[in-house]
Amino acid sequence: MKRLLLFLCFMMSLSFVMAQSFSLNGLKYNVIEGKNEVSVSAGEGKLIGNLVIPTEVSFEGKNYLVTRIADKGFYMRGEIKELTLPNCLVYIGEKAFYMCNGIVDLMMPHSVLSIGEEAFFMCKNLTTLSLSNSLQMIKERTFWNCSSLSKIKIPSGVKRIEREAFFACSALGSVEFAEGIESVGRLAFGSCSSLMNLDMPISLVIVEEQAFWNCSSLLSVKCGEYIDRIGDSAFGQCTALNKVEIPTKEVIMGKNVFEYCPNLVTYKKGGETIKLIFTLEDI
Repeated sequence: MKRLLLFLCFMMSLSFVMAQSFSLNGLKYNVIEGKNEVSVSAGEGKLIGNLVIPTEVSFEGKNYLVTRIADKGFYMRGEIKELTLPNCLVYIGEKAFYMCNGIVDLMMPHSVLSIGEEAFFMCKNLTTLSLSNSLQMIKERTFWNCSSLSKIKIPSGVKRIEREAFFACSALGSVEFAEGIESVGRLAFGSCSSLMNLDMPISLVIVEEQAFWNCSSLLSVKCGEYIDRIGDSAFGQCTALNKVEIPTKEVIMGKNVFEYCPNLVTYKKGGETIKLIFTLEDI
């Protein structure tokens, strides 16, 4: 009797586990415990060029909303050329589209609340990007080395951009910050060599160390009036930089904020003109 009970328990648990995942049309779905929702990832076979992730799927008589892209869900799937995301999507996992070099345009539904680290890491052909208005943070290395991305608008819901989020996006010529952004992390826009002008909103209070390091085409920087801290080498090696305006005297300046900026002779701080003194190493 004991053996029979154990066998029945085992079979029930096995069927429970099997019911948690299923495959449809080349995609794999995992049921989110306690919800009529699923996460999605690539199946075993090769995907077609135009990937449309459905809003809803049905399996064994039940309907499920597709609310998540699994971590590494489409990791290194370069065959994806066009990507359509469901309008009920809430979460895009870590490394979800890591090195998916075929993706050119990305329209993110406004239902997306969170994007995992390195989600679009080295998507080198990504040219246009529309972010969700519901995002509160852009995490580490999310768009690292997306070298074809030409412009970006940061939505008003985003409070923080973490380290290296847009590092080495070498075609990025324009960054528009909406009111709401509070801090830009270390190397967040480092080596964005096409970026030319920065007009920071009033809400931005912290620019961390090396945040815009080696932006070699950057010509001008205008800070908002509530800027509180600019970190070490925040604009280091911005070799074309020739105009900087900082409205307040109270801002805490780190070390070598304008390190190796040979064209920046003076800058404005709280209405005063500050003269920079360079050593031979800075030339």
